[in-house]
Amino acid sequence: MSDKRTSPLVLDAMIVTGNTKAAVKAAGGGSSDLWTVPPEHIHYDPRDNVRPLNKERVRKIADLIKANGYDRKKPLGCFVRKVGGEDRIFVYEGQHRYHGALLAISEGYEIDRLPLVIDEAKSVTRANLIYAGVINNDSEKLTPLQLAEQIVELQALGEENKTICERLDITDQTIRDCLLLANAPIAIHKLVREQAVTSTLAIEQIRAHGPEKALERLQRGIEAAKATGKAKATKKHVEAASAAPAALAPKKINDTQTKQLLQALQSVLHDPLFGKLSPGTIEGVHRALTPLTDLLDASLSKRTKARPIDVPNEHGVYSHETIASPKGNRLGVAPAEIHLARVTDNEWIYSTSLSLGNGVSSSPCKRYSGEAAYPTRGAAIRAAVQELTRKLDHPNFSKAKELPSVHMWLDKLYLAPDPDWTEALANTAARPQ
Repeated sequence: MSDKRTSPLVLDAMIVTGNTKAAVKAAGGGSSDLWTVPPEHIHYDPRDNVRPLNKERVRKIADLIKANGYDRKKPLGCFVRKVGGEDRIFVYEGQHRYHGALLAISEGYEIDRLPLVIDEAKSVTRANLIYAGVINNDSEKLTPLQLAEQIVELQALGEENKTICERLDITDQTIRDCLLLANAPIAIHKLVREQAVTSTLAIEQIRAHGPEKALERLQRGIEAAKATGKAKATKKHVEAASAAPAALAPKKINDTQTKQLLQALQSVLHDPLFGKLSPGTIEGVHRALTPLTDLLDASLSKRTKARPIDVPNEHGVYSHETIASPKGNRLGVAPAEIHLARVTDNEWIYSTSLSLGNGVSSSPCKRYSGEAAYPTRGAAIRAAVQELTRKLDHPNFSKAKELPSVHMWLDKLYLAPDPDWTEALANTAARPQ
């Protein structure tokens, strides 16, 4: 059943501007038109930026800063916001340079002050921030879906289409196309964000067939593309897949499904308790996989590489590895994480982090008195999956748009084979001690 819902519009609160000189003085800054301020006194709110933060771009900029120094010819664009009666400087232009500088500093590079230009208070409005954000991203153009989100907010702020066209140098047709996409089902937005189809193709299909039929056609096109080994559907895939009724399409297992079945069967073969299965099942698995020996993934037959024993710091927090869920759409960060520490040869502990919807939940990887420990890394992962699954039922998390992808990630982790599981553990039905 297709999803008929459309994306809800969430308006940010009006900006209460502050006193520039007071904010710079309080932050220990100097200069006049071009200010220089210690990085730790510059604030950031992702809602002030039209593009989600790109972690890879931040990493690249940090490396360039460490190699060449911060380019002072490129000041940050900022404004002063009144927060709790305090004047604070917020960056809205140059967010990647700002975060790149912070990353470089965290890795030992010294930057005493960052150059910035602060907008006059009278010019600071939510609409002007959006206009500036779209224009200043011209070298790396926003996608039609990203532009659509900004146009919808500008209209909600009372901006007329004529004004939007003039200030962004776009046409009425561009606005109509963007709104067509903005009002499409969430499922189409998801396909665009996942880059399974382009915004342009989605708009074409919506205009020609309506939103519901367009979603169906796009989904068929994606399946057709996957069957040929392609990750993104083109107009050719969509037209070909929609030429005949779906019921008449040949029912064949595609390459992706074949690989999944092979991996599942291989996991059975390499499970430590494979020898406990019935002789007929063992024979059937061997008979199916023997001709495919060259295609099998040898890594599944090995035990996991032993992680060194982790040690706690002065606060009792262990060094650990982190398994992160797929990144969220807006901020480019993982909404869920599992942290694992090996505290003895045969004992593992975990902690979890959640940041999605209206809630945040995080705990240190720390062993408390009486806390459960797990005999294998896989057992600790499954316990963490169960804990996160329970937490996601809380109202603060249960309506987050990232929830389906997080659940898929958790299901995959829970069903993964545990190469460290032994017959002895199975026979004793080992539980945390």
